[in-house]
Amino acid sequence: MSASATGDVRGAQPAALGDRTALEMHSAFFDRNHDGIITLRETYEGLRAIGIGRVLSAWFALVINGALGLPTSRSFVPTLSITLENIHRAKHASDTGVYDKDGRFDPQKFDELFARWDKDRDGALNARELVTRTLGDRDLLDVFGFLASAGEWAVLYALAGKGGKLTREQLRRMYDGTLFYELEREKQAARTSASAPA
Repeated sequence: MSASATGDVRGAQPAALGDRTALEMHSAFFDRNHDGIITLRETYEGLRAIGIGRVLSAWFALVINGALGLPTSRSFVPTLSITLENIHRAKHASDTGVYDKDGRFDPQKFDELFARWDKDRDGALNARELVTRTLGDRDLLDVFGFLASAGEWAVLYALAGKGGKLTREQLRRMYDGTLFYELEREKQAARTSASAPA
């Protein structure tokens, strides 16, 4: 989807994502200028674009880039920028396993996510099921991974949860990154309609 097709969306989905993994496509939304490097500012802008407030966006950007910068770097020099092609190096423990070690989407693990945690079998995860999943997939001594996972799911639920649930399709789109572009378009449309004369 091009920027012209969605209005002037700075983070518009690049026309060709090539051979990128699902994790790279998920993260590419935050590469606002499509240069393969996600700066602190780009993370902030991406978070704002999907509807997170200024203060939380600034805090989350600092935490995200602070945690992912060095593992994804092309060198051992500490950085607050994330290198997109190396994003698989920053995959944390206590996650769902839906991304494999190389950042590819694992459909079997995605199916297992619902088989294991969708207790009411409605094809969606509610708040209780998400909390149970986060606690259930926690690695015992992995405080960082657990907190990262809990934070990611809480933010996703707050932004995209409809009717108190995250549907299977929403989660699939979250894993490949297309949900972020959808959220950005929704927020942009809401701003446009709010600023239109009555």
